[in-house]
Amino acid sequence: MGDLVRVGLLALVLGVLLACGSESSSPQEADGEAGSGADAPGDGDGPAAGAPDVLPCDVAEVVVNNCLRCHGDEPIGGAIKLVTHEDWHRASPLYDPDKMVYEVAQIRINNGEMPQGATMSESDLEVLDAWLEAGAAAGVEDDVECVAALPDPPVATGSPADRDADDSCNREGANDPIVPRDDETCYEFLTHGQSGVDDTSKFQVPQGESYHEIYYDVPWESTDLMTRFGGDLDNLEVLHHYLIFTSNNTRQVPGDVARNVPGTTLGTQATLIGGWAVGGCGQELPEDVGGELPASELVMIQWHMFNTTGAEAEDGSKLQICVVPEGSREHVAGVTFLGTENFGGFAGMPPGENHFTTRCRNDSGGPVTLMGFTPHMHLIGTNMKTEVERLDGTLETIFDKPFDFDYQVGYQLPERVVVEDGETLVTTCSYFNDTGSNVGFGESTDSEMCYNYVAYYPSGVLNKSAFSLIGALNTCW
Repeated sequence: MGDLVRVGLLALVLGVLLACGSESSSPQEADGEAGSGADAPGDGDGPAAGAPDVLPCDVAEVVVNNCLRCHGDEPIGGAIKLVTHEDWHRASPLYDPDKMVYEVAQIRINNGEMPQGATMSESDLEVLDAWLEAGAAAGVEDDVECVAALPDPPVATGSPADRDADDSCNREGANDPIVPRDDETCYEFLTHGQSGVDDTSKFQVPQGESYHEIYYDVPWESTDLMTRFGGDLDNLEVLHHYLIFTSNNTRQVPGDVARNVPGTTLGTQATLIGGWAVGGCGQELPEDVGGELPASELVMIQWHMFNTTGAEAEDGSKLQICVVPEGSREHVAGVTFLGTENFGGFAGMPPGENHFTTRCRNDSGGPVTLMGFTPHMHLIGTNMKTEVERLDGTLETIFDKPFDFDYQVGYQLPERVVVEDGETLVTTCSYFNDTGSNVGFGESTDSEMCYNYVAYYPSGVLNKSAFSLIGALNTCW
């Protein structure tokens, strides 16, 4: 990602995304995308002759609990497989060509990079660190039965039982094709490899991390309302996230495939209307609400790919957006970015505890009804809070959630909140910067963001078009 200025790992339109599990779903994903060349047991060829290709049972238990949500038998979002002893003793071209996977893993669990967005318990860290320090030896025959009996790892598309009940993501069949209902028309947007409206070839995904944009004609009527969106995702191993924009980018035409884009939508009148990240799901609006589809010339879908397979890969994902005619829903909703992109100017936020607060005043002339929030920060984000400053000067907290990079979802408010004309939304992003250096705004997970997407109606009345480096119009700070 570097310093590309783009929205990363976020969801919109009553948004909801769950970033990949307790390991990685971001740049430099795996606990070790390590290289070759180190002298290690098996020298990258797996366990010694006759030894079982398993981890010692105590190590395997730690790996199950902390790594396999993303690094399992079917890794997702650019992660690599870390299930067997051989997996830890192989080369990788992405992280350090002079080290093995297990060597890089030891570095990353001790510098806090892994597990990403989470903290490994002291006892788990001690077990894993000691095993890696000693050369990551294979298990023995007695470990085979024990490892087989370990519980399945948490799945990235699952909602842990101890998570908040107001998480609005319905993950059952999250990536299955949408079947239109009687009152809906659902449109399909095929990811394709060559520019042209009739091209159906698969998109060739390069090795490493990359961003691409594909443009489509607007298929719906200008007054239609969105009811839901989702994706029939083809190659989860290399998909990191997608973002759906309406756009007036005059440099592109329907069918265009723009590879390796620079990352900003400035000057294209782009409005984000939906998105997904590994572990997340599409979205469905409440029965009385339809999502506004801003007038535009194009639909643009932005893909973040992270390919750690060691070779070029293919993807033929199909996204779907479903609509109903104007008047089919009582309320027309939209989404506005609350938050900030300013973390102390060019210097960025210093080490330690940091809080950034911004204000968005409702001066629309009428009440605004809030339905939910989708917070988005990166690795050092700790909490997101939005309050309403009422007309009498009192502050009412309506959203206050610890932030977990590993669990980025949308939240429906238990009851819809009305913000009267003249009242103000006050949003605070909190961080604990333990990196040892200043951290500024940026799309890289080594940088930070502060967005709390609010879903509300009537659509658009909170948008102030505050300047945004990502180029979106629906901002208020």
